[in-house]
Amino acid sequence: MKKAKYFPVIYAILSAIISFLAVLIICQRFHLQLSRAVIVSGLFAVFFYIISYFRGHASFEIKRITKQYHLSADDLAKITGMKSSDFPIVKGQLQLILPKRKWPQLLEKLQNFEQKKIKNHKDKEEKE
Repeated sequence: MKKAKYFPVIYAILSAIISFLAVLIICQRFHLQLSRAVIVSGLFAVFFYIISYFRGHASFEIKRITKQYHLSADDLAKITGMKSSDFPIVKGQLQLILPKRKWPQLLEKLQNFEQKKIKNHKDKEEKE
């Protein structure tokens, strides 16, 4: 569970640092004043931090749900309406080869699946 907390944050921090340095070097190459270069680089760093955090979080959640419910490529295809070849599972671990722009859609469908499973489980417990 600790991995779930720290992975997206560390991934996002590294992405922000790299983007900050890259934009700072580019701004210096165009002879932009240092203060303006730092501001522009900081804005890019924040932007890339946010994007990277959500990508890391989505990746981890998709893989967690897949592993927790022992979903196969065919199960994922049925849940999402995509092809089963989009979900290769190697050594029991889902490999996300889908374009990153489709990850939010995939995550939303898997979270809906998880909520239905939880609700069904609670309903069964109440009946007993």
